[in-house]
Amino acid sequence: MKTNKYIILLLALSTLLFQSCLKDQEDIFDKPSSLRMQEVLDKTKAALTGNENGWSLDYFPDRNLSYGGIAYAIQFKGSTATVFSQESDKSESSLYKLTNDDGPVLSFDTYNSLMHAYATPSKYEYEAKDGDFEFIIMDVQDDVITLKGKRSGNIMHMHRLSKPAKDYIDDVKSMEEKMRSNKYTIMIDDTSVATSRTKHVLMFTDPKTGKSTNIPFVTSSTGFEFYEPVTISDRTVSAFTYSEDGIWKSPEDRSVALMGTPQSLSELLISENWFFKASAISPEALNFFNMAKNGSEGEGEIVNYLILGPNSILDYSGAFGISFISGGYGGSLIIDAETLDETTVSLFFTMQGEGDGIWYFHNANYSYLISVLTGVRGYTYTLTADNPKNPTWIKMEQLENPDIYFTVFKEQIATPFEQ
Repeated sequence: MKTNKYIILLLALSTLLFQSCLKDQEDIFDKPSSLRMQEVLDKTKAALTGNENGWSLDYFPDRNLSYGGIAYAIQFKGSTATVFSQESDKSESSLYKLTNDDGPVLSFDTYNSLMHAYATPSKYEYEAKDGDFEFIIMDVQDDVITLKGKRSGNIMHMHRLSKPAKDYIDDVKSMEEKMRSNKYTIMIDDTSVATSRTKHVLMFTDPKTGKSTNIPFVTSSTGFEFYEPVTISDRTVSAFTYSEDGIWKSPEDRSVALMGTPQSLSELLISENWFFKASAISPEALNFFNMAKNGSEGEGEIVNYLILGPNSILDYSGAFGISFISGGYGGSLIIDAETLDETTVSLFFTMQGEGDGIWYFHNANYSYLISVLTGVRGYTYTLTADNPKNPTWIKMEQLENPDIYFTVFKEQIATPFEQ
């Protein structure tokens, strides 16, 4: 009988404790979850539409952060979002919504070519570039909204703008040009660390640890801002701020700075993507280019791009060459490039390609592009430009045949034979 009394007593105590826990929970969550969710959505809506200048968005696609960050600015009015991007000269408007999808979500679910640039699949990227157009709302403050990409899982931030969205993106583009280089030097006191750049990612080897480190960053109106703080030789930094003296210091530790490393025209030609257009190709050279154009037309296709560079536009391996899009197909023909001096390069075809490059070489007259660019034994070019330090175009003149020359452009040219 004593045992049964103890059991009854324990059951009574556990019931009281359970009721006490329930009361504590009621004290903590004094509102239904649906009401709390709606309050977050309402607060976000009020913040987004309450600033006519709009909000910046530090957009980081790809869960591996291989592209780094892209600067966006977005103006919200009613249910419409007008999107600006540092990668475009035009804005584009579309609808957005705030919804409950297992949490509060900001969704740009109506197609917008800027907002969906990294999230739209293609024939060659069935998973696109692992970009987001739906974002979980993590926190809403007066000046900062913290988001999490539903697909990538990357944390991103929106900042309230004090100037119109277009003006902010113009400032970002200007800052990008001021700080743009393919090679940099990170200075830590008296130590120099060689640093390279691909897209919006800085890469270096830490001199203390010997560890290779990537720094995904986004360009803002004041400089480069990192996805997250990075430790470099025991110094933790999260940004480099622009200065006209060319020494861009970390705001946290001013003993750490970034400097652009000047590059020759030869290095710039090989390390960046340059675009052809027919009107800037000499008549004799254009005959060869037209053979490739005719080859594409024979397949019922139009040539959309002709690019000289490391193929990063098409996300190939990064090997230098001439790459193209013909209809819905893309390819590259890989070229060895040797810098002979600051304004002279030698080009030689490797007999290799990527994508559908070799197919077009054998079946659609693209061998003529190689004939005029490299020939069988290679050709050498002298280079001139509008601005040797930061060119918008480079003219290539063939030493072996002065009648062969063409100018390639930094600006993306989508229809080379119509320009």
